[in-house]
Amino acid sequence: MDFRQLEYFKAVVEAGSVSQAAKNLSMTQPPVSLAIAKLERELGVRLLDRTAKGVHPTNAGLYLLANGGRLVADRDRLVGTLSMMGEGVVGDLRIGVEPMVVNEVVADVLAEFIEQTPRVRVSLTDAAPDAILRGLRVGELDMACVPFRPDEFADFVSDICEWQTIVKIDVKLAVPRWRAREYHPGGRGWGRWILPYRLAAFQGMPEAVEGALSDDKSFEVLEVSTPQTALPFVAAGLGVAPVTQRIAEKYEAVALVDAPQWLEPMQATLLWRRGAEITPVMQRWLDVTRKVGARRQAQEM
Repeated sequence: MDFRQLEYFKAVVEAGSVSQAAKNLSMTQPPVSLAIAKLERELGVRLLDRTAKGVHPTNAGLYLLANGGRLVADRDRLVGTLSMMGEGVVGDLRIGVEPMVVNEVVADVLAEFIEQTPRVRVSLTDAAPDAILRGLRVGELDMACVPFRPDEFADFVSDICEWQTIVKIDVKLAVPRWRAREYHPGGRGWGRWILPYRLAAFQGMPEAVEGALSDDKSFEVLEVSTPQTALPFVAAGLGVAPVTQRIAEKYEAVALVDAPQWLEPMQATLLWRRGAEITPVMQRWLDVTRKVGARRQAQEM
């Protein structure tokens, strides 16, 4: 028994005759008659009573009509769902995000993505970059977004990941508000810098700052988990920290000054596992991310 036979049988019952059903199906009568006869042989039961006034379903036919209709409806729903999955408008997507990029770009991407594909279930994992990379490697995450340029990747990251750069993230220096008027050429003389701890997979702020200030006698480091974590300590007067304007805006006790020229902008970069299938849902996320990134760059020009 196949779905075509069920559809022909349903058409015959609704039309009351094989000839009328064939017309409704834009077919000739013989193929419809043969399909119904084959269905009865396969099931070993008579489905239609044939009279001079037309055909009527037997009890077995009525049972098949009720349950077969549900099968056809289930088939149609299944086909429809698979089609939408192929278009990337339904499904599941697991994204790993470093906290800073949530503020800078991912929140905007997610808002636009959900508006386009409300039936996709997106799971966001907020974690440190090394943990995000492990999630990609073992298949727990489909994609990830980190605040690093490709030239800051360790070699093994390039071996296991594909990537797409999204948008530049300008860096400011957060200082206690009462120190905002101080002048420190080249970033020297600030004293304590509050920096994210070093990572095995990515090089970034810690390496840049420590490399530039290695001969600054006032320089010392307080390590924290993320740039966001540094802001309460800056507000408390414990030091200065490289951050972005978006994440520092809510701290009234913190002022933002220009970062030293040697502290380059960060880069939000989308990652996925090398060799992994790019599903339609992943492709949609990639497309929306590119669109949001291009719009942000245009606004900053």
